[in-house]
Amino acid sequence: MSVFKKTMTAWGLGVVAFSLSYVFLPHREISVASFFVYSLQFLLFIITLKIVRREPAQKNRYLFINFAALFSVSIPTHFFYFIGPHTGFLTEEKYAPLYANQYVFLGLYYFLLAASIAYLTIDVLFRDFKTYQKYVLTLSIVGSFFGYYYGGFFSDPKYAYGTPDVQDWKQLSSSWYSYQDEHGVAPSPEELASITSLQAWKSGKAVGVLYPEERLQRVNALYMYLPDNYIVLLYKPLFLNVIQMCVVCIGFILLFFGYTYMKDPPQGAYIEKIMFLLLIFCSLEILHSWAAIKTVELAPASVVWAVGQYISTAVLVLIAGAFGMRLRFITSVKGEFYEQELAVSPKRVTRWRDALDNLVIEKFFDRKVILGRMFVSTSNRKP
Repeated sequence: MSVFKKTMTAWGLGVVAFSLSYVFLPHREISVASFFVYSLQFLLFIITLKIVRREPAQKNRYLFINFAALFSVSIPTHFFYFIGPHTGFLTEEKYAPLYANQYVFLGLYYFLLAASIAYLTIDVLFRDFKTYQKYVLTLSIVGSFFGYYYGGFFSDPKYAYGTPDVQDWKQLSSSWYSYQDEHGVAPSPEELASITSLQAWKSGKAVGVLYPEERLQRVNALYMYLPDNYIVLLYKPLFLNVIQMCVVCIGFILLFFGYTYMKDPPQGAYIEKIMFLLLIFCSLEILHSWAAIKTVELAPASVVWAVGQYISTAVLVLIAGAFGMRLRFITSVKGEFYEQELAVSPKRVTRWRDALDNLVIEKFFDRKVILGRMFVSTSNRKP
C-alpha cells in the first residue's frame, strides 16, 4: 500500500471514530465547520508524523516534529465537546469548557503555532546553530510574548471574569434587572448610568469611582451587551491574545521571506509554500478573532466564527496538500537524493522547482531573466 493510501486510510478511520463518538456519547453541540477544521488538522497530524519518520535530513525532522505537536491539538479538540455540563465527563465542572478554551485551544495551540513558525525561520537564518540553540532562541522569544499576553490566565484561572469589561457588565446587568422589575421596562443608558456606580480602572485594577459624564460614556459602551451578552466580553481578552500571537507569527513569516529573497538560502522542497499558506492562515485567524470581538450578541458571533472556520477549512486543505506533496517528494528516489544532497552540500544543489513553480514562471515571468535559482539577482552575472 502506498504512503498516500496508508495516510488516507488512517485519517478515514479516525474521522469515522470521531463521528461515531458523537452518535453514541453525550456531548455538547458542535458545528459542522468545527468538525471540518479539527478533522483536517488531524489529517495534518498524521502527515507530519509520516514526514518525521521518512525525512532524509535530520535537521528537517525537528521542523516537522514542531508541526506534529501543533496539529496534535486536534485530538484534545475532539474530546473538548465531551466535557462539562450535559456531557459524559466532568459534568459538575461548569468551568471545564472555559479552562479548556483558554489553556489549550486559544492558548497552547497558538503558542505551538508561533513556535513552529519561529523555529523554521530561525533555522533558515542561523543554519550553523545547533538544534538545542535554535530551540532555546525560539522558546525564549515566543515564550516571552506568550507569557506577557497570557500571564493573567496562569496567575488566575478565572482571570476573564475579573476584567474591567466583565466587572462593569455585572454591575450594569444587576441594575438593569432591578430597574426592569420596578418599572416594567428596560432602562435607557441615561437612567442606567444614574442608578449604577462604576469603578475607574487602571492596569486592570479599580482606582476610584467614575464621574457622571464618564459613567454615561462607559454605560453607552457596554449597553449593547446588556442584559445577557456577557460571553463575548468574557472571551474578548482571549481573542485579543490570539490576534497578538498571530501578529508574532506573521512577523516571523515576513522575516523568513525577506531573508529568503535577499540571501536565497538552501532549503527543502515546499517549505516556502507551507510558509506562504501559513501566512494566509494566520491573517485569517486575526480577521476571525477581530470579527468575533466586534460582534455583540452570542448567536451572531457564533455565525461569524463558523463562517471564518469554513474559510479556514479551505486554507487547511491547501496546507494539507503542501504537506502531502512534501511527504510524496521525500519518499521518492529523486526527492530523497535531493534532500540528502541539500543537507551535505547545499551550495552545489540547484533549487527544486515543482509544477506550480514552472506554471508561475511560464505565466508571469520572462524565461530569459529566470536563470538558475528563482529570485537571485542577475545584475552581477558576467555575459
